[in-house]
Amino acid sequence: MKIYSAFLLSILCCSVWAQDEHKYEFVTIGGNTISYLCKEEGEGKKVVLMVSGMGLDAHSTYKNTFHKFSSDDFMLCIYDRPGAGKSAHAVPKVRSMDALSAELEAFVEFKKWDSVVLVAHSFGGLVARAFASENPSRVSALLFVDAAHESWYGNLKSSLSKEGWATMQWIMEWEKEKHSFEDFEESASKPERYELKKEIPITVMSRGLPHNAIRQTKMSYADVDAYNRTWNQSQVELTKISDNAKHVIMKYSSHLYDETDPWIVLEELDQLLSKVE
Repeated sequence: MKIYSAFLLSILCCSVWAQDEHKYEFVTIGGNTISYLCKEEGEGKKVVLMVSGMGLDAHSTYKNTFHKFSSDDFMLCIYDRPGAGKSAHAVPKVRSMDALSAELEAFVEFKKWDSVVLVAHSFGGLVARAFASENPSRVSALLFVDAAHESWYGNLKSSLSKEGWATMQWIMEWEKEKHSFEDFEESASKPERYELKKEIPITVMSRGLPHNAIRQTKMSYADVDAYNRTWNQSQVELTKISDNAKHVIMKYSSHLYDETDPWIVLEELDQLLSKVE
């Protein structure tokens, strides 16, 4: 159990130990409390909204990127799903991808934003795509930062040893029932919910360094290799969701990119925003 705890702490350290003090605002959606934070606000500015991964608070995920962002034309906002950051569940329960997408839609409607550029990390990539699929006129571009693709679940399952897959099931079940109350298996089960306009500008940024924290569970070297190999394959699949896609490898970053190289994301975001009218 200590081994699993060490791995989980490596995930949670960002959300528990690195929260800075900011003047968050709050809204109640579906009975849950949603916290959000914006910078570079101004009348007539367009919106960039950052979507975080499963169980990770947005500020810790994007902290350096968020603070270093500057634009005359765009404001930058982060929000947390219930149970992460300063957001809270009314009653903790497992929520489907449809519910996560609907929650994001309600938040965008509350803010009265006509259109957004979405920046999505990890599992947040699925949330962003589900929202964009349901609201094609409201998303002008997407930037994925080592974001999940639904193909990874099945490919990982078929590539790991029996013991390796048991470890992944334990982690996903913990997320689903104890931590984020989000379900990766359910989210990967309906690829049609993620279809986008083929012309939408997207940038797919993939880690250049392997994500090896999973080794803290004593997963075998072969399974750690399969874990990273299948993830890299899923990144290629992610580039195929649009005919207007750019793929960038973050040479010096692993999954938690913001700790080492926020600059490359800021550079690519600036280039993507130049395409938004």
